[in-house]
Amino acid sequence: MALGVAVLMVVACADEAATGTPAETPAQGNGEVTRTATPTATAAPGGESTGGQTTPRTLGTSAGTPTTAKDPAFVALDGASAHFGQIDRAAYRIEMPDAWNGELVLYAHGFAGFGTEVSVESPPRALRQYLVTNGYAWAASSYSENGYVPGIGADDTLALKRHFVEEFGEPERTYIAGASMGGNVVALALENQATEYDGGLTLCGALGGIEQIDYLASWVAVAEYTSGLTFPIGEPGANLAPVFLTELPRILGAPDAPTERGRQFASVMNLLTGGPRPFFVEGFREQYIVNFGLVMIDPERKLLVNRAATNADTVYEIGEGLGMTAAELNAGVRRYASDAAARNAETHPDAVPTTGRISVPLLTLHNTGDLFVPISMEQSYRAKVEAAGRGDLLVQRAIRAGGHCKFSEPELTAAFADLVAWVKDGTKPKGEDLTGDLMNAGLEFTNPLRAGDPGGVE
Repeated sequence: MALGVAVLMVVACADEAATGTPAETPAQGNGEVTRTATPTATAAPGGESTGGQTTPRTLGTSAGTPTTAKDPAFVALDGASAHFGQIDRAAYRIEMPDAWNGELVLYAHGFAGFGTEVSVESPPRALRQYLVTNGYAWAASSYSENGYVPGIGADDTLALKRHFVEEFGEPERTYIAGASMGGNVVALALENQATEYDGGLTLCGALGGIEQIDYLASWVAVAEYTSGLTFPIGEPGANLAPVFLTELPRILGAPDAPTERGRQFASVMNLLTGGPRPFFVEGFREQYIVNFGLVMIDPERKLLVNRAATNADTVYEIGEGLGMTAAELNAGVRRYASDAAARNAETHPDAVPTTGRISVPLLTLHNTGDLFVPISMEQSYRAKVEAAGRGDLLVQRAIRAGGHCKFSEPELTAAFADLVAWVKDGTKPKGEDLTGDLMNAGLEFTNPLRAGDPGGVE
């Protein structure tokens, strides 16, 4: 289990590092500091009134794990004041510009492992600086629990908004932004708490909801089938670390030097996650072992998200000339059935696929070579939004880079500025169609083009 936690923490740390958030030293100075210990503003079921405000139903499911909050103290940027404290079990940070423009950005962080200490993650450095410089206040919650908990993230982010209003007054406009699992938080919030936000921004967002965990189940199932191994998943006390760290690499080879079986695995995952595109290889290399982390920590599939996940209806494809047909693959791959009690929209709204029923503008950025939260999540969400009749509210942009949440300062700040113009003035920004061939995706929005970019393809 320790190895599984370590592998998953690689992803958690990568989320923070990739979005450019520096490790901040706790501090008591550099601006006004407020500490509060107020009851949580958890949303009430059925839209009941709590404290004079009508709130949507609770979206999160607590695992019941006791947690402690890491000290959220931080140093404010020049021209701003730092405010921090705790709401129930969730720590928070608020950075208030001296010349506040009356608008607020709620930032939802990504997956942070399964530890019992929760901590606040500030927005990416470039975005944070842009917000403060341009007069936007921002606020971020640690969430009251770790794990894959987008519903808890949405609930605690809404509670933080309520606290902000009590302290500083109602913002003229409120935006919600999130990275990785935080993108799932944003989708849940916009679909279920529509009156609370004026617009949303996702960065490498897990927009599919539980489809993100379905994808990780597929990663495991396809690796098992192509390798010819039998993983002891579901067996009490199973230790999967030797399988994933020793046996599997021996059979599949390294990402850069695959065996025939390794080429089969890579081909299936390429086609499952969006097809041929720039920087797939770099992203595949980064996630090759890391994507087994969830099943390593939970080999018996007892966690809610694992019980809810399924690949029962997933149709896999494979390239030609690799010694295996799609028919053979689909007939032979292990299928994981979901627990109907877990994958239940009424009792666990954060353990089901998202709906696409948004009612305010949403702009998304996604790396072409992200193999932790693949760009196919964008394709899936586009289909849902279109089916819900809300297609005009979604703008998507690809960024040509390998890895998870790898965005430059110009890419981040342009996206936020364009979202604001859309919300305030109705100026819908440019986006692109990510549903087809992705070889030329992101050429207009990647700034700068990364080293090794193949350029446009005729």
